[in-house]
Amino acid sequence: MSSETVVRAAWWSRAEPVAQLAERWLELLTRLSELSEGALAEWRWDEDARNPGQQVPARSEDFARALEAANTHDDLDILGYKANVTVTQPDGGYAHCRVQAGGTNGYSPFTAVLQLFPGPDATAAPLTGRSAEALAILAGVWDADYGLTYDRALFKQVKTAFGLTAAHPRCGWSVHLSAHRAARVPTDFPARRLPADHGGLVLDLADTPGGTPATETVLAAHKALTDSGSLEPLPVPATRPKL
Repeated sequence: MSSETVVRAAWWSRAEPVAQLAERWLELLTRLSELSEGALAEWRWDEDARNPGQQVPARSEDFARALEAANTHDDLDILGYKANVTVTQPDGGYAHCRVQAGGTNGYSPFTAVLQLFPGPDATAAPLTGRSAEALAILAGVWDADYGLTYDRALFKQVKTAFGLTAAHPRCGWSVHLSAHRAARVPTDFPARRLPADHGGLVLDLADTPGGTPATETVLAAHKALTDSGSLEPLPVPATRPKL
């Protein structure tokens, strides 16, 4: 496993008012803090990796105003709103989270990405052993179509093995599937199953909770879920957020 663990969720065209985006953001940060048992509590704007910005506001109205102030580009209705936040644990491990959401672009997915890094003294990265649960939170809050946990080496291996485009649904150590995708999972598919909001499902491929499955396990799972239709890509341009 590399030093960085990535938890990623994606969906397609879905217009949302900035007030709803702010509510999703605050729910996400609150639930991640709870999952970390308070270690990921003081989220700050990620303005400069060396000097994080002010603490993220706790009220949705204030968060919405901050989103509007930071997103003044043209075509907001198409491109949506982007924000980046960061938090550091007491032991030096840290996390970055970025989300782009609320637009109607049908040519590339909207995403929520949580990056987890160990501290400078090789302390464990935040949420070590809980990345599948973090994926259930991330994908559930943002009502995602699909998602996964991985490191960069695994992402490259799966992409190469199956000739995938960047936006193609795929397996990682764990994989999130929206309700219609989850309905296509074979009943005997070998994985721990975690429910996610909006009828979603996370499949944890590890032999034991908190473990890391072998790359061969991930590749076999990707093939099985592709064959079942669970990883079917949406046609592009996409006209709906989920399969």
